[in-house]
Amino acid sequence: MTWPANAPAATVIAFPQDGRHIFLIEMEAGPDALLRALGPFALHEATVTDLALEHHDGRQTLRVEATGLCRDLATRLGRKLETLPIVQTVGLGWRTG
Repeated sequence: MTWPANAPAATVIAFPQDGRHIFLIEMEAGPDALLRALGPFALHEATVTDLALEHHDGRQTLRVEATGLCRDLATRLGRKLETLPIVQTVGLGWRTG
């Protein structure tokens, strides 16, 4: 049995230093919820390349793909989003290529 820690370096997936970061944000529905959730992206000078918004029973799920963020800045942006009163949860991932 092979564990990820024992895998050769070529197969280990690393968090990109500068790439496409994907934020999945669950938040309360409201007239200004989208603007509030996108505000921190502008403050961190991230380039938003894709958006998807879905409505579910008084809640919204926002998927934001952004570039121009290093790993540390993406993590800080995720934490900033979590502090917004309308936000319930934030998930962070990335895409390569």
